[in-house]
Amino acid sequence: MAQTPEKKTTIKTQQVKIRRSPKYLPFLITGAVVGVIVAVILGLTIPADSRTAEPIVTYLIGYLGAIGAALGIVTAVVVDRIGVARAKTLEATKLEG
Repeated sequence: MAQTPEKKTTIKTQQVKIRRSPKYLPFLITGAVVGVIVAVILGLTIPADSRTAEPIVTYLIGYLGAIGAALGIVTAVVVDRIGVARAKTLEATKLEG
């Protein structure tokens, strides 16, 4: 019978940071949707005699949707910075071999 060589197991320990990080796409989409809802409400509150022939609601949707998306991204960045500040440093052990 042939002997099989024994595997040596090495243990490596290192410091790792654990933190929660937001996903940016949901913040972007939520901000854009809120902006569009605000634009529609704002557009419908304009009295009929004050409206012009131009499609003001379409412009409001475009502008406020973009502003809402930008505010959503800014919110995600702020939440990410808070997550970095609250990050915990722990010791992780990795077995190799």
